[in-house]
Amino acid sequence: MQISVQSGGLVSNVGPEAGYRMIREAGFTAIDWNIDSSLNRAGMKKLPLENLCIFERPLDEVMAYFADQLTHIRKNGLTITQAHAPFPAYMLERPETLDYSIGLYRRCIELCDAVGCQNLIVHSISFYGSDYTNTPESIKALNYRLYGSLIDVLTKTNVTVCLENLFTSSPKGLLEGACSNPYEAVEYIDTLNEMAGKPCFGLCLDTGHLNLLRKDFRVYVPILGQRIKALHIHDNNGLADQHLLPYTGTVNWNDFCQSLHDIGYAGNLSFETFAQVRPDRLNRELIPLFLRTICGVGEYFRARITEAN
Repeated sequence: MQISVQSGGLVSNVGPEAGYRMIREAGFTAIDWNIDSSLNRAGMKKLPLENLCIFERPLDEVMAYFADQLTHIRKNGLTITQAHAPFPAYMLERPETLDYSIGLYRRCIELCDAVGCQNLIVHSISFYGSDYTNTPESIKALNYRLYGSLIDVLTKTNVTVCLENLFTSSPKGLLEGACSNPYEAVEYIDTLNEMAGKPCFGLCLDTGHLNLLRKDFRVYVPILGQRIKALHIHDNNGLADQHLLPYTGTVNWNDFCQSLHDIGYAGNLSFETFAQVRPDRLNRELIPLFLRTICGVGEYFRARITEAN
């Protein structure tokens, strides 16, 4: 069970050489690779949908684009345990964005396979209360189209695409997004794996999103069980998606550890705490201290989750 942290927020600000060195010196052995930052999201609102992301290009060009990062990842002995695909997959005002995103994700899977990254997190499409075009049923059909279009690539690799429990925002507050209902998440994952004929899909459990929607680990986690393949560990105040260090918000971390222990979770512990290590919020000389603290919390969680009954 490796302890990993996001590359985003740090590497994008201080550069690959310093960023990956800081991560390794803090005690981490792995990273959650933020390849999602390569997408020009603002450009998705305009036509044509081209020249917005490196994942439009052939795999050899993609590998060349990330060559400097990969050099420093390997130099520091870090494993890429999971990666975050670009998002969103779909924009209501531009339905053609779905086909565009599918093309990006297919290339992301190939990249992950080439660099030995086991899990790729791909956000589902959620239903918005202000969406008068779609229905929950039509959104579900779009999600099956999205993930179903990746199966032929996935079955040729060792990569697992992970859905994530999401939330959405509205003028009336936060609403449940895709897979926030554990039974919906189970239905998606089991149906997609049946379509694939092998385990190609799982869940990335996001602790902060559960907290925002007042979801209980003791209810959610047992329903998903071994379908949970990856984690986004972070804290918040229950009102905003703050991506904080555990124990600085309102997440119940005792329930988190106990629930993962009870299902025999054996995956990695990946922290999505980029807000704590961004140089625009934290003096650079303090970043190593915060990284060491995050890693230390990971070591504590690992001991709690893996301890014998």
